[in-house]
Amino acid sequence: MGARSPVLGFTSSRRSMNKPSNHIPKLRFSEFSSCGPWKAQKLKSFLEPVSREVVKPTSKYLGLGLRSHGKGTFLKEDVDPAANSMERLYEVAAGDLIVNITFAWEGAIAIAGAEDEKSLVSHRFPTYQVNSKKVLPGFLRHVIRRPAFVYSLGLISPGGAGRNRVMSKKDFLELSVLIPDVSEQQRISDTLEALDDLIEAETEKLDALKDHKQGLLLEFFPVKGETLPKRRFPEFQDPDGWVEKSLVEIADYENGKAYEKDIEEDGSFVVVNARFISTDGKVRKYSNERYCIASKGDVLMVLSDLPKGRALAKCFLVDEDEKYAVNQRVSRLTAHSIDSAFLYYALDRHPFLLAFNDGLNQTHLSKGSVLECPIAFPLDENEQAEIVAALNSVDEQVTSQAQTVERLKDHKQGLLQQLLPVLDEVDG
Repeated sequence: MGARSPVLGFTSSRRSMNKPSNHIPKLRFSEFSSCGPWKAQKLKSFLEPVSREVVKPTSKYLGLGLRSHGKGTFLKEDVDPAANSMERLYEVAAGDLIVNITFAWEGAIAIAGAEDEKSLVSHRFPTYQVNSKKVLPGFLRHVIRRPAFVYSLGLISPGGAGRNRVMSKKDFLELSVLIPDVSEQQRISDTLEALDDLIEAETEKLDALKDHKQGLLLEFFPVKGETLPKRRFPEFQDPDGWVEKSLVEIADYENGKAYEKDIEEDGSFVVVNARFISTDGKVRKYSNERYCIASKGDVLMVLSDLPKGRALAKCFLVDEDEKYAVNQRVSRLTAHSIDSAFLYYALDRHPFLLAFNDGLNQTHLSKGSVLECPIAFPLDENEQAEIVAALNSVDEQVTSQAQTVERLKDHKQGLLQQLLPVLDEVDG
């Protein structure tokens, strides 16, 4: 029996450095420590292709799609049948395994949930019933997300340089995965689902904090047509205490000079200069004196809608003593008649600037447009400071909660690597 793991209820397997692995996971629930190795099974041994063909509806219907990178299914409400040239569609049932044969190599594969029941897909989404006497869909959900399995999907998806690479359905069923007894599958699935529930709950807390911040912003700053905000601190009640000025009157502007090639999309947010500024709010040090340099107190604003408007007018406050290079798609704003942190909160994703994005064409804010942006602020610097302090407090809570979510996600990934052995790890 292996040495006890610090994780309660697990046993860690001891493997000889000189012997090949015998298909035993690195971390195993103690009640299964004597159950022997997992077995390599071909997908065709527990997957059965299913075709629930239906005539394409004549009215709007519920469609289903698959996200890449193992991010599951998504529903498309009220799909217009006229937008689909195919006359036959296929019904999905909860527990089905579904693959997008065009983007399988990118991890577009998932197990359908209860909410996906009776949604419709095209022939490009082959569907398989899972024999739950052999493999539980809840367990299989985690297996098909593993990088090694997605890599195997790439090997059976020939294609050119583009992203459209069609997976071989015949070769798909010949792929093998390691499978334990159903009772061990259930234990693993229950553990990972409980962790998923915890991650979801903590993510909801994070979203609630973000919503709370947005609510404060709406209360702390006047809405269009108003001269005072809805909410003011008791000690600041002067009815003439707020003014509105164009940005040009309260800050100096300079465009960034770093090279366009340094801009790239990284996952769900845009990274400008790749090591510098991102829409997740993290600032990355990068200094090169040839470029426009931002210092502590400067406000940086993304000028382009990369991608699809998510970054347009997104602002960042340089609150460290380090200096940073500024990319061409970013402007540097140095406040001279207003607190710089207050300017950051007042300017970030300002509706005046977002209005330049028509949702159709790529938008790049001009210097003139930015400098015309109206900024409302209290004349009393103490009131500015109070608003900044309140918003900073919420930002700190958001940051702390985001770190909690990331730690849980990292913990889950660590468990997956130890609980689920894969063939490329054991047979190489």
